Amino acid sequence: MAGIFRGLGGRASWLCLAAAACGGSRSSGEGETAPAAGIRIFPLSEAIVLETAGPPPPDTTVSFLAGQRRTIVLRHGPPEYIVFAELIFPPSAFAEHGREVRVDVRPRPGVYGLDLATTLPVRDSAVVVFKYARYFAAPDKARAVYGSDVAYERALGVGRLMPGGMFALLPSIRPSPDLLQAPVTAAGTYLVAAPQ
Repeated sequence: MAGIFRGLGGRASWLCLAAAACGGSRSSGEGETAPAAGIRIFPLSEAIVLETAGPPPPDTTVSFLAGQRRTIVLRHGPPEYIVFAELIFPPSAFAEHGREVRVDVRPRPGVYGLDLATTLPVRDSAVVVFKYARYFAAPDKARAVYGSDVAYERALGVGRLMPGGMFALLPSIRPSPDLLQAPVTAAGTYLVAAPQ
C-alpha cells in the first residue's frame, strides 16, 4: 500500500477551495434515510477510498442532551494527536429536545472513514468534517485513475455506505484546504472517497 506523507505545514488542496453545494435527505420510512435528488450513487467497489498513514483514532462514545450543541473531535493516536475528524451536532440535530442521546463513533482502520451510531435519529443539520492534511495517503489505484495526488484530492467527497454495497457520494464542501465537510444524513458508515 503506497502512500505519501504530508508535513504539518504541507497543503494538498491549495488548488481547490470550492465544491458542490450542500443538500438534504429524505426519510424512506423504514429507519433508513434515502439520498436526496442529485446525490451520486454507485457501487462501493467503484469508489477509491482515501487512506490514512497515521495512527488510528480510538473509538469514542459521548452522551448529551438533545437540543444542545455538541462537537465530537476524533484525534489520531500518539505522538501527535492530530485531528482526524469532527462531528458537529447543532441544537436542531435531534428532534427530541431534552432527551439523552448517545453517539458512538468508530473510526475505520487505515482509511478516512467512520461508523456512526446514535440512540436518536439524526436530522440533516449535523455535519462531519474530515481533516487529512498530515496523513493523506493516495492509494496506487487513485494515481492510476487520476494521474496525480492533486487530481485525486480534487475529486474527493464524503459519502455514506448504503444497503446492497452501494455508496452515496454526498454534497461536500471545503471549509478550508485539506478539510472535507458533508451533511450527516443518518447513522451509518461515512468515507472520504472519489469515484473511479
